[in-house]
Amino acid sequence: MPTSGSAAAPPRAAGHLIRTRTGQTTVTRRASEADRDAVNEMHARCCLESRYSRYQAARRDLSAAQFGHLVHPDRGLSWVTHPADCPYLVIAVANLMRTDDERIGDLGLLVEDAWQSRGLGSALTRYTIAQAPALGVHAISVMTGRDNRRMLSICRTLGAHSPRASGTTIDLTLPVA
Repeated sequence: MPTSGSAAAPPRAAGHLIRTRTGQTTVTRRASEADRDAVNEMHARCCLESRYSRYQAARRDLSAAQFGHLVHPDRGLSWVTHPADCPYLVIAVANLMRTDDERIGDLGLLVEDAWQSRGLGSALTRYTIAQAPALGVHAISVMTGRDNRRMLSICRTLGAHSPRASGTTIDLTLPVA
């Protein structure tokens, strides 16, 4: 059920199922502009540290233009994830965006605080890697903070290489099989 004041997207039956380490089933589906309110509600439930880890800034929400950029099919692929039994509650957002180098995509991932440490971030990163060929991408860049131990662990586990440190951030590259 939509939360008060939100214009959440209608539930869709199709999607990629992910079962977390704690046994919850989630559904990941392509994001649309209708998901912006639910995504911003998720941002409000995330702590400053989580949002900063994702954006390298203290972003509280996404404007219509910012979200429109993320979901525009010419710019890349974006997904929202919700619990299987609650299609209006967005708990994660993943993006694979085109870059100036057509062979490289840029990964963005935000998992709601309450859903972290359950394997959802790793599963979403794997899913993103599997979808990368649809964009013609051969490698995925990930820029993250030096202290973002969750993302660093995900990237190391998935074979990231060429870490480049620049101040408080690290640039990693994930291979696309």
